[in-house]
Amino acid sequence: MINKFNSIQHCCVTLKAAVLICLIVLSIDKAIGQDGRFVLSNGLGGIPTSASNHIGSTSANWSPSPFISSKKDYRVQFLYEADELFLAEDAGYRKITSLAFNVVGFSSMFTLPNYEMQNITIKMGHTIATYDGYAGTNIWGIKMPPSGECTWDGSPTAEYLELVKSPFNLIISNTGWVEIDLEFPFIWDGVSSIVVEICKSDPRTNSPSTNFNAGRYLFEGIYHSNPPGSNALTLSRSLSSSINGGNNHTNGCAMQLTGSTPNTSGAISTTLRKYRPNIQFIFECAGAPKAGNAVISSENYCAGENVELHVVNDEQSTGLTYQWYYSYADDDNFLPLVGEINKTLSVERSEVDMWYVRHVGCSQATAEGTRISTAVKVKGINTWDGTFWSFGSEPATNEPVRINGDFNTDMHGTGLLEACTLYVESGIFTIKSGDVLSITDKLKVHESATLIFENNASLIQKNDSAINEGKIIYKRNSQPVRLLDYTYWSSPVSGMTPSQFSPSTPANRVYHWNHLTTGPSPQTWVGGVAGIPMTPGKGYIIRAPNGYPTSGAGTVFEGTFEGVPNNGIISVPAQGGLGNWNLIGNPYPAAIDIDEFLIANSAVLDGTIRLWTHNTLPSSIPEYPGFTQQALNYTSDDYATYNLTGPLGFPSESTGGNTSTPGRFVGAGQSFMVQGVAGGGAGVVQFTNEMRELKTGYSNTQFFRSSNGNQALSLAEKNRLWLEVIHQNGKFKQMMVGYVDGATDGLDWGYDSKLTLSGDVRFYSLLGEDSLLIQGKSTPFQQDDIIALGLTTVLSGEFIVNLYQFDGLFENQNVYLFDKYTTTFHNLKEGNYAFATEAGTFDDRFELRFTNEVLSLNPIVTTKKDIICFADDTVITVKSNGEQITDVKIVDSAGRVLFEQNKMNTTLIKISELAKANQLMIVQVISENGSKSMHKILF
Repeated sequence: MINKFNSIQHCCVTLKAAVLICLIVLSIDKAIGQDGRFVLSNGLGGIPTSASNHIGSTSANWSPSPFISSKKDYRVQFLYEADELFLAEDAGYRKITSLAFNVVGFSSMFTLPNYEMQNITIKMGHTIATYDGYAGTNIWGIKMPPSGECTWDGSPTAEYLELVKSPFNLIISNTGWVEIDLEFPFIWDGVSSIVVEICKSDPRTNSPSTNFNAGRYLFEGIYHSNPPGSNALTLSRSLSSSINGGNNHTNGCAMQLTGSTPNTSGAISTTLRKYRPNIQFIFECAGAPKAGNAVISSENYCAGENVELHVVNDEQSTGLTYQWYYSYADDDNFLPLVGEINKTLSVERSEVDMWYVRHVGCSQATAEGTRISTAVKVKGINTWDGTFWSFGSEPATNEPVRINGDFNTDMHGTGLLEACTLYVESGIFTIKSGDVLSITDKLKVHESATLIFENNASLIQKNDSAINEGKIIYKRNSQPVRLLDYTYWSSPVSGMTPSQFSPSTPANRVYHWNHLTTGPSPQTWVGGVAGIPMTPGKGYIIRAPNGYPTSGAGTVFEGTFEGVPNNGIISVPAQGGLGNWNLIGNPYPAAIDIDEFLIANSAVLDGTIRLWTHNTLPSSIPEYPGFTQQALNYTSDDYATYNLTGPLGFPSESTGGNTSTPGRFVGAGQSFMVQGVAGGGAGVVQFTNEMRELKTGYSNTQFFRSSNGNQALSLAEKNRLWLEVIHQNGKFKQMMVGYVDGATDGLDWGYDSKLTLSGDVRFYSLLGEDSLLIQGKSTPFQQDDIIALGLTTVLSGEFIVNLYQFDGLFENQNVYLFDKYTTTFHNLKEGNYAFATEAGTFDDRFELRFTNEVLSLNPIVTTKKDIICFADDTVITVKSNGEQITDVKIVDSAGRVLFEQNKMNTTLIKISELAKANQLMIVQVISENGSKSMHKILF
């Protein structure tokens, strides 16, 4: 049984009609609880007796005691109202098989525990009485009725007692509940109040000092004080012998009227009538108890799990039998569930809604011994059988879903399938490229079923605490790669190793980045991880498999992750501090909002991520400042950049294979480099499901989001322009300036990204002493702003500046480049700006402006110097922007003449006779005015 027994606590009100609606508390007594017990303790409106006024605590209040040791003979009756007993009847009680009273102490511990009371009789009966009378008649309990009756002045007819316990002797040796089994169980009629009568008529004739103990048992009970001093209510009535010795006594059960014989005491006082001991009624099955309302014990429909059914107002009797029934509708057509004969029922949710009832009785073979509960509805799970949904329509967001057959989102669904919980139990369930499976809670895939996410498909989950079960297959395609290209990966599933993911990649060509700044190999690439399961949230670089082309456009690597999909809060150790790098990876089988990720981890990480593109083939010359030299080295120019202001990708006419621009959403399987925040130390980076919510602009289509396909729409105002400088040999660099909400005109975390000191060409904006790849500026935009630009190049020759992208207010705003060397303004909206320069750093040459002063008529302008000299792979070029060139001589570092030509009158000479030897050369140039200049080149 659910409750061992019930205890009705007191409720201080004056109207009985309100009492049953008032504070009735069901509790469990752990000391004596067992099936079928019902404890009627404080009753209706009573005040519990305290230690100072327990029944029997003094010689003045022992009269309402059920057992009195100090009297030879006594008769006591206690009234337990029908209103109180209805609580038992509602729970199914009728047949009372024993009674118990709670002894809380002894007045004499030396003699009472060994004292035997003799010749005690117990009777019980029904009465229409209540403790304040009935229908305006006299109150119950003013005088004791004739023997064998519980009649009172208001009884329309005599009310009789039944013998339930023949004369017996009793020793109360310990405190606690004293239980007395009844020889003749009392069957309560379920309507009337009950009177319990206890009589003692001790036959012994010795002196009182020997046979009658002067001590008192202390009983737990209630005292009904409302109204104080009133005679208008009674819970107990009692008579007892006034002489306790010898043969002079009156049979206890014959005591009737006050003073009827010399051996009878006076009637119980008005005050003592308001006391009553607490009692336990112990019931057994007596015909059909009430069956109550069938309910679900704990409902979590979203989880779609089995439910436990039980019945409220449940019977507490022993000896009952049960049978559960089911129906497809809430009607009379219920069928038995074979073998379901327990008190409760565990139900696996069906494909449709089902109703259940429970029959209960003393014996299922006896029809009149059966009661039926109300029906309870157990909601079904919308189930796909390979052709149809069991509910007749696609699942709703708040419903669990079950898959029991092949399902393909291209054929059977829309691009977005939502469910509360998903169970894939059989068949092949395929989420096609670009489609989304969105689940509120958990995903469970049975071992005999298959769940496939095609490339660019997404699994979105909301509950961080949900624990997924079973494996998925998640396919992920890389950008085209060549043999020596590395791709930055992160696993969206648990338990998979890099070698399992790319088995044809040599194990010594798999690395992770050691973010630690101390210990062995700090802040560098570390191998030996190919056979170790990938850690969720951590990045790995994996070279292209053997057999891939060594050059050209490359081949797409089609990868497959297989394992339990990662979900919820994922934490990864990271290292703060400028110059300390971390390789972090998207841990989910869906794109993450990198804005939310950066903001959530701002205490550890800088506000800029860098995504590897493998555009440039590796060289054998070390090019990684601060990175360990490798046998083959890769240029850091191949990192795309993103922060809260926006992205930087690659030039509009890049020759590399990956021309994508990163966006706000970083795709599944992608990892990225991010620097520690200034002043930060060791910490933890955290991912949550909120970062992969389905929102406007969401896309999981590729490792880098294309500029026209995955720019997140944001409520923040963003007005941005992207510039690139491109050398004649194709080397390039991009930078961006944006006027965005949240940024200031100072150096801001998350909105400004500093230039990395690498690459042949570096193009940037200047903010004080900082060189920025991305500069975020405050809104609103000011048209008279002037933004200083810088250029550093190891290449001489011709360059162009291109405004290759803009958004926001720059759709209708002119953008000018001011060349201070030539005092020339050029409107970049009208075309590229071309210029020539030698190698060097030029932080004083260019400005970005938004109003024109003097427009250039010729976008190709001269450099500050008249003579420039530069080289590409096959030709050395010498060019004059003024005087004619007459003589050119080239010597090596040892002074040997490698080339010489005189008596020329030209402004341009191209020298192709020399073979490139990657050596330092000095070019000497004489102009027609006799001026001489010397230039260093590497050729």
